[in-house]
Amino acid sequence: MWLIFERRLCKFLLMIAGITLAFMLIFTLIDVVMRLVARPIVGDYEIISFLGAVVIGFSLPYTSMLKGHVYVDILIDKLSKNAADAVTVATRVLSIALFLWIGWNFIVMSVDLVRSNEVTPVFRLPYYPISFGLAFCCIVQCLTLFSQIVSTVRRPA
Repeated sequence: MWLIFERRLCKFLLMIAGITLAFMLIFTLIDVVMRLVARPIVGDYEIISFLGAVVIGFSLPYTSMLKGHVYVDILIDKLSKNAADAVTVATRVLSIALFLWIGWNFIVMSVDLVRSNEVTPVFRLPYYPISFGLAFCCIVQCLTLFSQIVSTVRRPA
């Protein structure tokens, strides 16, 4: 049950990242064409920056679920199965600590952005929805890493 929920949540976040990436592509294409006629989109840097943060943050849990990140296996392959599992669990625990810290800082930053009512210079868009979204992605990343720990520990010897 837990794994089904995790997979669906990661796939949903990936779908948001994919739609956002497609929008970035279309937006950039339109901006380039408009530059040819000397009328670039004002605030294009703001929009692309926001969308880039969404693409990276929202695709991270799914990539971790698939174990699609760079993996250096030279050392791990030389270890026994128990030692390799111990290293896997230790790295996941450290990663959970890191992403909890990052997520917490995103929440603190988001609350500060809400209080200060800080917005982008051109479109006057608030920053806090993006930082709250990235905080949520960090929490989902922690859940994904935790499920990897559980699957490593439960795996038969």
